[in-house]
Amino acid sequence: MKQILKRTILALTSMLLLVGCASGGTEPAQTDASDAASDTTTEAVTEAPLIPAVPPSDTQIADHEPVLLWPEDNIPYLIENDEKGLMPTIRAYLCDGADSAVVIFPGGGYFQLSDVSEGVDIAKAYNDAGYSAFVVNYRYEPYDGRAILADGQRAVQYVRYFAEDFGIDPDKIALCGFSAGGHLSVMVAEHPVTENLVGDVIGEVRSTPDACILAYPVTTLGEGTFETMPRIFLGENLGNAEETAKYSYPHAIDTMPPTFVFYSVKDQFVNFEANSIAFADAMTAAGRDVTITAYEDGGHGIGLGTQYNDYSRWHADSVSFLENHGF
Repeated sequence: MKQILKRTILALTSMLLLVGCASGGTEPAQTDASDAASDTTTEAVTEAPLIPAVPPSDTQIADHEPVLLWPEDNIPYLIENDEKGLMPTIRAYLCDGADSAVVIFPGGGYFQLSDVSEGVDIAKAYNDAGYSAFVVNYRYEPYDGRAILADGQRAVQYVRYFAEDFGIDPDKIALCGFSAGGHLSVMVAEHPVTENLVGDVIGEVRSTPDACILAYPVTTLGEGTFETMPRIFLGENLGNAEETAKYSYPHAIDTMPPTFVFYSVKDQFVNFEANSIAFADAMTAAGRDVTITAYEDGGHGIGLGTQYNDYSRWHADSVSFLENHGF
């Protein structure tokens, strides 16, 4: 239509010029400036309004009910025939008077989720220390890294968007990730959201944490990783060197926030030299703020580990770390 209109205006202009010349006029006919401008102006694109979001109710918060991270009818990367029926949820454990929050990613090798010993128990411990906490049930196998990372990013956005409702400072949100949850914490910190997947108000806020606490973490999908994680996270990209590097800690180490990382020297499941120590060394080399602590007893997958003399200090040490960084 625009081309037809343009050709029509040009034809009319030519006719007027001919008429002007035939009548002896010395000035060519002029077209209206606004008409000329309209020929080259593209139509304005009307953006769809952002979809509003509703915070969890007082009852849902008080009862620590799992709340969907995404709109029920628009969950990214949803597998319709998922036999496990996995849904990405978040549970609030608020602490009166707290202005800081710890968002918890339990571990499980991306094939399961230890959401009690590395989730609920941890949230209650942070409540006792004066912090609000949130337990995230992110998706895992049969889902791949697209869904896993999206759920992790969304959890930070969710807490930050509703910060006023939760009574916290949106710039005092720490991640605490165990094992595979430690890997997810690093990935969320290193991969800020660049696309609003569902077009709502939550998807517009910052997705990166203000601090990280990494418990016996996996930090790489390369050499020394935990055996199940590359296959699940990378999916069809398994074996792709570029994708492996993208989802391993060196990818954007210079964007990491202050981080406390700890492990047990008795850990027989995750190679702490290739993960915790290598990560901390890379942080130090990049001039980033990192604290690393090795505990002489304990093991892997033990959460608070209150039955151990040395390892059980990690929680108090993490609280000191948060306090020293203004949380």
